[in-house]
Amino acid sequence: MISKDEEHHTNGRESKKTETNRSQSQKGLKHMGTVQKWGNSLAIRIPSQYAKNLGVKNGSQIEFELLDDEMVIKPVRTKPSLDDLLAQTKGKANPHLDYDFGVQEGKELI
Repeated sequence: MISKDEEHHTNGRESKKTETNRSQSQKGLKHMGTVQKWGNSLAIRIPSQYAKNLGVKNGSQIEFELLDDEMVIKPVRTKPSLDDLLAQTKGKANPHLDYDFGVQEGKELI
């Protein structure tokens, strides 16, 4: 049988574990990985939560920067082209068709 004090300590440990799990998606969290051979190059895997938070997916371009004894890896942010933006419309009709504003009543420039 567990006393109320022991139950309180157990619940406290569980809530700390929950806080730790929540903090895993926060900035500054470190993740250990392994460098592996991939053809003549070396490769690392990006954890899915990191990729999701950064908007990185298969085929995304990344930038490597060497700073003394550290390597910084950043996603390349590119401005979308007109073709990219049009591809997002998925065949929807143009919502910005010509509108009839009625007869001119003043000195509007139409």
